[in-house]
Amino acid sequence: MALAVAALSCHGSPKPPIAALTGARQPPSSLLRLPAAGGLPQLYLPPALNEADWKAQGKIPAIRHVVGTDLDERMVYALDATGQIQVLDLETGRVRALLPGTRDAVMGPDKTIYALDDSNAVTQVVHRSPTRYKNRLPGRPREIFGTKDGDLLAVSTAAGNTLSRLAGDQPATTVPLPAGDAAVTYWGELLAVAADSVVVLYEPRGKAVPRIIPVDGHARAVAFSPSGHRLYVARRQGGILVLNRYTSEVSGEISTPSPAIALRPGPFGTWLLLRPPATDSVWVVDLGTGKLVGSVPSEWGVDLPTVTNQQILIGKIKQDVLAYDLSKANFPVTGKVAGGAKDLWVPLAWSPQGAPPPAAAESIVVAAAPGDTGVKGKVYLQVSSSQNPAWAEELAKQLSGAGLPASVLKPHTSDEGYRVVLGPYASREDAEATGKKLGRPFFIYQPEGGDQ
Repeated sequence: MALAVAALSCHGSPKPPIAALTGARQPPSSLLRLPAAGGLPQLYLPPALNEADWKAQGKIPAIRHVVGTDLDERMVYALDATGQIQVLDLETGRVRALLPGTRDAVMGPDKTIYALDDSNAVTQVVHRSPTRYKNRLPGRPREIFGTKDGDLLAVSTAAGNTLSRLAGDQPATTVPLPAGDAAVTYWGELLAVAADSVVVLYEPRGKAVPRIIPVDGHARAVAFSPSGHRLYVARRQGGILVLNRYTSEVSGEISTPSPAIALRPGPFGTWLLLRPPATDSVWVVDLGTGKLVGSVPSEWGVDLPTVTNQQILIGKIKQDVLAYDLSKANFPVTGKVAGGAKDLWVPLAWSPQGAPPPAAAESIVVAAAPGDTGVKGKVYLQVSSSQNPAWAEELAKQLSGAGLPASVLKPHTSDEGYRVVLGPYASREDAEATGKKLGRPFFIYQPEGGDQ
């Protein structure tokens, strides 16, 4: 199942992520270890992977998979082997159970939880309050995704590939779907399917007719960038294609020694991880340059490899979990947890100690540019894009209130969204240095050169 990652909450008044509020050189960061066979959760601090001064106040049953994290509420959700959602309070360490009889669950970008039972009935949980939908999904899905609109998307293969959308009290709508790997943007407004000779794009709430993008080399895996503006396509022959989500044009190609099997964007932006044909290593792509910059020893699992908001790659080798520093040459090993590979790991932009105080000389906060409309030649960090101008303005207001140079750039075309950006910055290097300290997804935006 698709795993949701920590990001801004857009249910009600959006709040900036914890790390974005600190203005610190080193954002808060930790790794939560959930015992796959049951037991006490543990917390580790990168880069050395020392155990944190934090104690869980109760054991959890064996865990199937992580449902999602809500750092605004300091909660982590996981589905256990008995069919209950386990809720871990990071502040107190307490654990409680929710929704028995759950077969599968996912968290949407607004932190709404969608839980399915064996009859394909759906229960929505908003601010810990469950609501059972009147209608059911038409079949048992293989993948589910939550969206910013409060919809549940389900990809099913039981009676031919289909995409179903279930929204509130409305009956589910279903459209045929080609066979192949599927991915959605973070906000869930666009779904892509790798269908061999083409990539197919669906707008669940938009146009009824999907967009079809011809692809050479046999598309077999897809993944969106954190912003949703770029679509990465792994092929059976050739490197990784980079598609412009709006124009459907190929904007670049990432060369690889051999065809990659799978793709995984880092949950905090900046990096793209590739699964090579070999099973004991992972390729690392720097999205700032669009180039493969190296590899590290790691197996490929449902939780790891992943990258923390401090640019530390966490991977599993045999029985152990290792940390690699992606900010240094040759990606040196910075920490190890012996015997940790059997459990599930969750990167968090949070730690019990919080963030260190910002240094005046190296603060990430720069002077704001009130009323800036995206002048050509300037460099911005884009942190969000929305078709809702009121939401974008509210988010920019909240970020500005936290001392960040936030503003909204209006769309130039009907296909674009309202961009929430930080900046402008004097150079791309300054912007990237700031972005790596945010602890959340970002990408470089230059009005004259597009998204990168």
